[in-house]
Amino acid sequence: MTSRGRIVGGLILLAVLVALGLAARSASLTSADISLNEHVATWRDPALTEVAKAATFAAQAAVAVAAALLLPALLWLLRRRCDAVRVLFTLGGAMAIAYAVKIAVSEKRPPQRLWVIPPDSVQSFPSGHTTIAAALAVCLILLVRSTLRLPAIIVGVAFASTVACARVYLGVHYLPDVLGGILAATSAALLVSGLTQLPYAQRHLDKLERGGPAHAARPSGSPHSAPSAAQR
Repeated sequence: MTSRGRIVGGLILLAVLVALGLAARSASLTSADISLNEHVATWRDPALTEVAKAATFAAQAAVAVAAALLLPALLWLLRRRCDAVRVLFTLGGAMAIAYAVKIAVSEKRPPQRLWVIPPDSVQSFPSGHTTIAAALAVCLILLVRSTLRLPAIIVGVAFASTVACARVYLGVHYLPDVLGGILAATSAALLVSGLTQLPYAQRHLDKLERGGPAHAARPSGSPHSAPSAAQR
């Protein structure tokens, strides 16, 4: 997909996210969402509840902030500087989109009688935990290469899906909320991917990648500037 196609795709998903959020506030959809949550509540048992709580803990805001700081720093030290930039902006962009839409839509949480744990904010749409889980999954898939790509996709999808289901199971989100979280993360990933592929950004990222000590160009007059005959 071209850079323009990724940017357009990201903007389309962003528009779908906002439209879904506005639709989620309607009385008819809210009534259906409450009915679904009440049905899901009948599945609760101690073991599943602990798994759901653990999934929520693994995708909390503190984890996202730590990942957004530590992962790019580690990638920078490993001289994967383009990847460091992409991870930073993918995670940061996903959280920013989710927060902005959450404030703009301002959907109320499910009824308190359905909560297993207290929510961490008043607004429900989109799910911040699901956004974080999906953004982390995208970053994992982007960073892993070659034969490990398929296992990374499986692990990433499983993690994001588990967190999304956990948030509905715990009664603190509706189904559209977790779908919105996935849309927010995917939109951010497409926008960042498309913008970093633009010629201007690509030139600067290439300079950044070559700027590390391992990639520094040697002076042309250096005796090591070209391979010796024995090395050819």
